Amino acid sequence: MASIAVVVLAAAAAWACVSGPVVNLSTVKAKAGDTVTITGTGFRLTDPVQVRFNALDGPVIAELAKPDNQTITASFVVPPGTQPGNYVIIVTQARAGNLTLSPIRAVMTVVGPSGQSPVLGAATTSDTTDRMPGLLRSDNSVGNGTLALVALGVAGVGMFAAGIAALATSRRGGTTAAPVRVTTKG
Repeated sequence: MASIAVVVLAAAAAWACVSGPVVNLSTVKAKAGDTVTITGTGFRLTDPVQVRFNALDGPVIAELAKPDNQTITASFVVPPGTQPGNYVIIVTQARAGNLTLSPIRAVMTVVGPSGQSPVLGAATTSDTTDRMPGLLRSDNSVGNGTLALVALGVAGVGMFAAGIAALATSRRGGTTAAPVRVTTKG
């Protein structure tokens, strides 16, 4: 029973859903120039927070020196002149120029001046003149901790399957052969 508990705990650790920071917008539809409030929980206490518009290296629309009790609240203005369409609000934390957690995203729809939704498939702005160059990085590496957890999970599932098979084999009811008697003539 103890070995089954160890296997279940190992598998649970490998595939655990670990909650990270989350953000919410006061509205998911806004016009260019409107003020939107963003709130969030689960942030690191020591690292500054930046809110960017529509790209990881997009314009910074709000900043906080550090979260208050792991929560953030900030307001930002949807950039004037933003065309109707769907945009991503990205929240990051960084220490010494390195991201300290995965970017947290929220989707917002910018509507037209009279509140009309954007035309499906309409192109959104791709103006990159106000973006800082060189911030966008691509790092597809997987950490050793992640690999160890995956390996532990796979090993745990294999041990669990082997245990179930051994249990099923030991409980299988069946007939046993009668002992064979050998007699010699002599």
